[in-house]
Amino acid sequence: MKETIYTSQSPLSTPRVFLQAVRADLGVVYRIGWQLFVRNLKVQVRQSLLGYAWLVLPPLVTGLVWVLLGHSRVLNVASSDVPYPAFVLAGVFLWQGFVEALNCPLQQLSGAKATLAKVRVPHEAYVAAGAAVVVFNSLLRLGVLLGLMLWFGVPLTGTLALVPLGLAALLGLGLALGWLLALLGLLYADVAQGLPVALNLWFLITPVVYSPPAAFAKWLNLNPVTPLLTTTRHWLLAGPAAPAPGFGLVAGLSGILFLLTWLTYRLAQPHLIARL
Repeated sequence: MKETIYTSQSPLSTPRVFLQAVRADLGVVYRIGWQLFVRNLKVQVRQSLLGYAWLVLPPLVTGLVWVLLGHSRVLNVASSDVPYPAFVLAGVFLWQGFVEALNCPLQQLSGAKATLAKVRVPHEAYVAAGAAVVVFNSLLRLGVLLGLMLWFGVPLTGTLALVPLGLAALLGLGLALGWLLALLGLLYADVAQGLPVALNLWFLITPVVYSPPAAFAKWLNLNPVTPLLTTTRHWLLAGPAAPAPGFGLVAGLSGILFLLTWLTYRLAQPHLIARL
């Protein structure tokens, strides 16, 4: 077995060697990632009585709570002409996919800490396996959502064909931010502890369960999740086909951010392994 030695020398001091190592790692990511993906799916239901139902139950319960609050007039959460339960559940299911994508890199790499420094496995394989689980979970929820849409009388239109594009942009933004969180979270445990608090606050300033009030729409649109989630929900619920303002910009910047945060992680990888 070839021995790998990590040093404090910057990988950029030998850019050709760095790029060759990246290319070699990416060449085996699919094969190893697929094996890890299958294993993750089995672990996900191995010790669970309800199995894959747990992928739907938490966001479903959260959505029903907001539906009850809306119907009881406790909160003023008026939506469009779409039935409010369908509006809420679509938003919560999409938000859950974004959150899982955001948590994916840190969770996968933290769970593999014991082997990262001992076994020469590309770190990207763990993240790719976790991302595949996130996509699987999101598609399963979308299947459930389509059934609920038919139940509530929401028509299935041609804009459904655009939903994969919106979902890919939403999950891509989550993974891009997730690489940055992984870089910080492997160094400082405070990141993992503070992330749930930040996500709860983020949920409240994202129009997941309400339509943005006109007076605050300008400020809420500064939230990068807003145009992605709103547009994808419109495509799901027979809304306008035109994307919300900022959708293309945020989607494009998400791709650039993903590349930058991943490369930053690759550059910092020797130092991270030394800290594990």
